[in-house]
Amino acid sequence: MKEFVIRIISELADIELSKIDLTSTFKELCFDNLDIAELVMAIEDKLRITASDSMFYTKSVNELIEEIEKLNIKIQIN
Repeated sequence: MKEFVIRIISELADIELSKIDLTSTFKELCFDNLDIAELVMAIEDKLRITASDSMFYTKSVNELIEEIEKLNIKIQIN
């Protein structure tokens, strides 16, 4: 899941993968609220899930991953 989320962040923000890790905050990555919403919607599309409201208010990569994992979904990433 970690690699999946980091890859999506990298693609959306055009940031090198090596510059993103679990402790990265969205503020450090220069994400505003709209960017976070776009990220969550991209994750919804790729995983075919319905995001929880709390996913839109996460502050870091790790928090977002934790919120996704709370959904207890079986993920098949292409």
